[in-house]
Amino acid sequence: MSFNFDERIDRTGRGSSKWEPKVLETMFGAPDLLSFWVADMDFRTPQPVIDALVEAATHGCPGYTSLDQSFYDAYLGWQKRRNNWDAKQEWYRFTNGVVPAINLLILAMTSEGDEVLIQRPVYYPFTDSIVKQGRKVVSSSLVNKNGKYEIDFEDFEAKCASPTCRAFVMSNPHNPVGRVFTEEELRKMGEICNRHGVFVIADEIHSDLIATHKGHKHVVYATLGEEFEQNCAVCHAPSKTFNLAGLQLSCIMIPNEKVRAKFDAVQFRVGGTSSNYFAPVAAKAAWNHGEEWLEAVYAYIYKNYEYIVDFCAKTWGDKVVVSPLEGTYLAWLDFSKIESDPDKLQDLVRKVAKVALDEGYIFGPEGAGFERINLACPKSLIVELMDRLAAAIK
Repeated sequence: MSFNFDERIDRTGRGSSKWEPKVLETMFGAPDLLSFWVADMDFRTPQPVIDALVEAATHGCPGYTSLDQSFYDAYLGWQKRRNNWDAKQEWYRFTNGVVPAINLLILAMTSEGDEVLIQRPVYYPFTDSIVKQGRKVVSSSLVNKNGKYEIDFEDFEAKCASPTCRAFVMSNPHNPVGRVFTEEELRKMGEICNRHGVFVIADEIHSDLIATHKGHKHVVYATLGEEFEQNCAVCHAPSKTFNLAGLQLSCIMIPNEKVRAKFDAVQFRVGGTSSNYFAPVAAKAAWNHGEEWLEAVYAYIYKNYEYIVDFCAKTWGDKVVVSPLEGTYLAWLDFSKIESDPDKLQDLVRKVAKVALDEGYIFGPEGAGFERINLACPKSLIVELMDRLAAAIK
């Protein structure tokens, strides 16, 4: 099949968080910015998904909805094909997003005042979730070696060894730095967590978006062995993979029966266990029929990344460092040699270049001087973005 990823789709007037002028004005100070911030795609979801949604709408009876066997078969089949994971249906728990699930898991597995470990610079809702639930944020920050990020295992173990450290929220593939942790890295982190009684919350929402042609492979944390499986929850979703974020469906896999019981008790207390009518329809169609589209869209996205790497090298030389993209569709650029003041860099991006990016500092102090760029859009937008940045910097 052929796919037209070059089409620029007008998403204004439909409440798009990414493109709606009022949202942009509220968040970034201007309504007319080119938008590359929030992580959804500017591509149409696969045609089989659109067809399934149209059929469901035409049926005309969108009542309360539960997940049927065909839904579980589609998800478990996808995980078996993509990750060779023999997951069990009884492990599955539904939430309307991975971030809500992280909040629920923190409530279930820690107590107020406990420490929860993260690896900054990292997806900022991790910090928000920990703080909102009255826990203490502790970071074993990744080590930046000229754009390539590594784990400081000595520091990681020291943080886990704290008597009040009870959970570790892991981003893999890592948002925003683009790392796909190797099996060896995952096993080493997991052994440390198991040794010190630290529960692992593995956010793997970008796990289908991997640069496999560069030799990278996603390893589901729960596949490392029974001792790892029994001390974790794994969070997946079709939202990033197939551009379905607006349907709000996530897949939370909890192999340990006692942990599931704790999670169920918290979720029952706060409510919100029912799917909307369209979400499972779209997810099933995507998992069953969207693989060819996914391979094509990620190849296109990676070419956008390569364009940015080439542009930066030709325009700024070693003054701008682009981190290697192993997974996700998010580029991580270090502009600190051009502008070290995060506030001035933000003004340059928003007020001069007139683009909306996620500023690096929101991912933690380690991200100051960086910008995160969403690559999941037509190449013409990427070209315009880089031209604007170059003109603004010049």
